[in-house]
Amino acid sequence: MATPKKKQGFRKIVVINISFNWKFSGGIDVRPDINKNNQLLIDYGWYDDWLYMNNKENKPPDYKPQIVTPNFVRKSIEFALKNGWNIDNKTGKFEIEYKAGEYKIKTNNET
Repeated sequence: MATPKKKQGFRKIVVINISFNWKFSGGIDVRPDINKNNQLLIDYGWYDDWLYMNNKENKPPDYKPQIVTPNFVRKSIEFALKNGWNIDNKTGKFEIEYKAGEYKIKTNNET
């Protein structure tokens, strides 16, 4: 049976008995089933080299991006929940990054 079009590329994952949906969207976009306007954004280190072809001075430093698996997404969700992501909020955005084997909460002034 085909995936319903309403899913829009989202994949389902259950973490700590809570259902989430996630997809690739520049980074990884995760949303709890209970509040789909509440969003977790995961920067896992990937960027498109072509975006910096004529702008080498602003190119991010080279590092190996994380290979994304459902297990990585699960660990990312667990990190976010333990570090302040409130999935009960009707709206909101919580951003984390994973680089060099470590998670970090992104603050509002980081890009």
